[in-house]
Order: sequence, then C-alpha cells, then structure tokens
Amino acid sequence: MDDSATNDGDLLTVAKVFKAIADMARDPEVRQAFTQTDAAKASCMLLERAIVKLGESGESDRAERVLLLVQLLRCICNISADNDECRAQILALGGIKQLAEVVRNVGEVWTQPLPVGQAAFGAILNVSLGNSDCTKALVATGTLADHLKALQPDASHDVHALWLIVCMSIDNMCGDEKAKGQFEDNPDLALTILYILSMLTQNELDSSEAKRVQRTLLWILCETLEKSAKVRVQLGTPESVLPLFGVLEYYLAQAETPEEDEDEDEDEGDGNGEKEDQPQPPSKPIPQANRYADAVTQAIVGISGEDDVLEALFGSSSLITRLFTILATERGTADDESTKQLDAMAATAALCLGNLARTDAHCIKLVSKHPVLIEKLVHQWFSAEVNVRTRHAASGLLKNLCLPAANKQTMADLGLAKVAAKSIGTAVIPVQANAIGILRHLSTGEPAFSTILELVRGGKESALKELLQVVKQTDIDGIRCEGTRLLALVAKRAYLQDELQEAKDVLDTERLDLATPLVRLIMLDGQRHPLLQQESLVALTVLAATDANSSRHLYDIIKLLTDAQLSSLLPTPEDDSVSTPPPSFTSTLQRLMKQEGNTWAQTTLQAKSLVKQLHSNARHRAASNVDADGLAVLETELVPLLE
Repeated sequence: MDDSATNDGDLLTVAKVFKAIADMARDPEVRQAFTQTDAAKASCMLLERAIVKLGESGESDRAERVLLLVQLLRCICNISADNDECRAQILALGGIKQLAEVVRNVGEVWTQPLPVGQAAFGAILNVSLGNSDCTKALVATGTLADHLKALQPDASHDVHALWLIVCMSIDNMCGDEKAKGQFEDNPDLALTILYILSMLTQNELDSSEAKRVQRTLLWILCETLEKSAKVRVQLGTPESVLPLFGVLEYYLAQAETPEEDEDEDEDEGDGNGEKEDQPQPPSKPIPQANRYADAVTQAIVGISGEDDVLEALFGSSSLITRLFTILATERGTADDESTKQLDAMAATAALCLGNLARTDAHCIKLVSKHPVLIEKLVHQWFSAEVNVRTRHAASGLLKNLCLPAANKQTMADLGLAKVAAKSIGTAVIPVQANAIGILRHLSTGEPAFSTILELVRGGKESALKELLQVVKQTDIDGIRCEGTRLLALVAKRAYLQDELQEAKDVLDTERLDLATPLVRLIMLDGQRHPLLQQESLVALTVLAATDANSSRHLYDIIKLLTDAQLSSLLPTPEDDSVSTPPPSFTSTLQRLMKQEGNTWAQTTLQAKSLVKQLHSNARHRAASNVDADGLAVLETELVPLLE
C-alpha cells in the first residue's frame, strides 16, 4: 500500500477493510491463517503513517483518521493474540515502538478511551503478553509511565474501564528484568504507583476494577522494592513512608477473602559473627495471614532499612510521631478485631523503628527521651499475650536499644531482663533468639549483676536451666552460639565476682552442667566463629580454676576429653568415602594448641592455659574427684604440648 491509502477519500474504505480483518481474526483458526499474509506488515506500515497524518490533520478529517487508527489497532490486537509468529513480524516491523507512540502522543487515547484507548492498550497487551522479546522491546520504549497515567483515580469513568487491560499490561512488563532499570532511571514511576495506591485506598473504590488495580500496583511496587535498593532509597522519605502506613491500615481493615481467579481467559478482542555487636540490619517480618498487609509491611521494612535514608526518616517528626502513636496505643481484648489490627500495625511500627535505631545516637535518644514508650514496648508488645509477629518485632527493637552502654541500666530498670528471661523457652525461634540476645547485651554492662541473678533465680525452674536445655537441643546455629556466649558470661562473672555469690551458690546447688555446651561450641563452631571459641575457652578455664566446689566442674571438663557422644553430634562429612574419624574434644584442643589451620594465636594461648589449669587442679584432687580415663588423656596427649 502507498500513501494514497490514507488519503481523505480512501480513509473510510481502508478502515472498513481492517475492521473486517480484525473481526475475522477473533477466530483462532482464521487468526493463524493471517500469519501467512501481509496483514501484519500492512497494519504496521499504515499505523506508522496514520500516526504522522494525525499530527498533521485538521479538525475536518480527524474523526475519519481516528477511526482508521482504531481499526488498525484492533487488527494488530487480534492477529497477534496468542500468535508468536505474528508477534515476531510486528516486532521486526517496528510495531512495538508505534504502539507506544500511540498511547504517548495521540490525545484521543485519553479523550475517547473506550474506542481508542481500549484498542491501543489491547494491542499492546496482546502483542507482548507472554512473549519475552516483545515485552523487552515494549519496556525499552518507556511506555510504563503512559500506562500509569491510565490508572489515576481522578481520571474519567471511561478511563477506569481500561484498568483491567492496563493492569495486565503493566504486570506483564514488570515481569521483565529490564523493568527494574526503568524504575531506577525514572524515580517518578515508583512515586506515581505509591500515589495511585494511596489514593485508591483513601477513596475506597469498591469496584472489581479498582481492587484489581490496587492488587497489581501493590505487587509491582513490593517486587520492585525487593529487587532494587536504588528504588528503596528513592522512596526513603517521610512523604513516601507515611502513606504506606495508611495503605497498611486499609488492608488490615479489609477481611481478606479468597480471590477470584485472576487468570481467567480474557476477551482477546479489543481490549551472627565475630565482629563487635552491632544493631541488626533489617530482617523480614514473620509472615501474616493477610498477604496484602504483609506485602505493605515488607515494603516499609525494606525502605526504612536502607542506610542512605536513615537520618532523613529518623529526623522526621511526623513519621516518628506516627510510629509512637501506634506503639503507645492501649491494647484491648485479644479476640477483639481492633486489637488484632493494632497488633499488626504495632509490629510494622516496631520493625520500622528498629531499622531506624541502628546507630548508638538514635538508640540513646529513644531511650533517654521516651522511657514511657520503651516501657510500653517491654510490658505490652514483648508480652506473651501478644501475637508472635508483634513480639518478634518488639523484641528486635529492644535488642537494638540494649546495645549502647548508656541504655543498659535504664532498660534493665524497666524490667526488660525479667520479660526476656520468660521468653527463653518459647517455641518461636526469632523471639527466642532476640530474648537471648537481649540478656547477653544486658550481661555485658552496668546491669550485668541483676541480669545474671534474674537468670539463676528460680532453682530448678530458673531461666538459666531453660537456657541450658535450649542450647543443648537446638539445631539453630545462631541460638546455640548466642546462648553459649551468654552461658560463658554467666560462668565467668558468677565465679569471679564476689557480688554474685548468690548466683554461684545456685549453680553449685543445682549442679547445672555449664561445661558441655561450652565444649560443644569449641568443637562445632570454632572454625566459623573463632571469637566465640575463645570466649568458651576462657569460661572453661574459669570453671576449672574455681575454689569452691571446683571439683565438680573439673570432673566434668576432664571427663568430656573422652566423651564419644560429643563427636557424634558433629555434622556427617559429605564425602562418605572419607574414613577419617570425627574429631573429639581432645583432638580439637590438640589442634588449637598446635595452632593448626586458621587458629588465632590468642586462641592457642587460651587452650594451653585451660590445659595447664586442668592439670594443676587435677593433681590436687582426690582420685575419686577426677575421671581416670580423662585424666590419662590429659596427661599423655595434652600436657606434653605445653612444652
């Protein structure tokens, strides 16, 4: 076809021809037959010319040219539906760029959305849906911003009729890896999605189309935030985070019902380490039943966890006030629906505030300026009466607040140690880990004595006994290591400081086995955590050197030198053909004393100090107070290495 095909006299005739093709192509068999014709080529060539002519035309012939444009778009839409061969032809002919140009430059897409917009977005969707090459080309045109324009809540009712088609197209584009770059290069995209999402939840539009837009934009926003730190930083302002709390509140108030099948056939027609303790980085919250609310929480946590936005968010009085207001609210009865919603809001607020409390200055300011809020966190949100998600979030925040030395005594005075001690035995692993971490932090500063006494009080029901059981039974590396470090602190302080005589008396009276978990850590985790290994060696040395009732600890440690059961706890080698016997406590000490592998020099010195202490004290004990087999190993296999 030449230019004469789009002259004034031929416009209606050509439009009728392509309308007929579009109508016939609704039939799948006929559609495939059109692949063997020049239908795709003719449509793309005329579409390019039609766009140019629309830019030049006056009012007199514009209606006819728009009619032709609609029929060309319908033709491309219908012949490309589920037809990859035809899609490849359209892509090669530059049809993808032309379709993007239509929605960007043809005003009738927005002023006449039902005939023109529907045909344009329908063509874009059918050409690209499920076809990676066409989708990549579409994303590269930058038409994502044009799609978002169609989802503005204040658009006309006719534009709202396009929402399902537009959402499907956006969803398809954002599944391509190149879409992340579009968001990163154009900060307005994520901001626009957030604005539309916020407006839709505020307007509470009840139509199925509005809910579809909400769901689609929510998933796109959350998936993009998860993939791109740059986009998280773009949204790292109070003006972005605050609306997300409004969106969260909206979804929490909605009773989530099973969704209708969103994949129905659409009309194919037109339409823990060795460094010094540091505040924890953002961790994913425990999932909740309401997946939409969960997605919003993930977004807030991801944004607030970025270092580049830390100061801006913490310095926002409006955001901090919003968080404080949520956390300061009094809970009602557990089965009350408003209480459940408050618990979920409090979990998100605590996670967000925990991410902002990642510097000593922030932590100190929160504790010194807001003790009433901290007390609320301790006694209301870390309470066993609250759901596990909220307890996890609150305990994580409290653990960060315990890190600065200036905060430790205040936190202890607010009763944190007692509440944390009660959570040691919980079956919820994240809460248990936070509780143990809190107690260890409090045991390293000014409130160390009161914290350790809180652990040992209770006799057979003491928190320390529960901790020993947890460390013995857990297969969670972080809990075993953190718990054993806490045990090492208790052992060292109880037997070295006179102020903790009560704690020492309890340990001796209850005959608690402190040696076994310390030895296990040395054997199991020493290669990965040499600092923890060294701490355990120091604690064992203290136990071996104590005067009062020291024979019990001495006996336990020496007996463990020949305890085969300890070796059975080690992981099985991946290569079953290797017949090397598993290391024992004795062979581990030998390796450390010889400074083999990556052993630290100070660890070697500490291992030798332990052996020397064991040997010295064993010589002054009656034979009945020392395990004979262990003593023999000590004297023949370890003591010679001291020379």
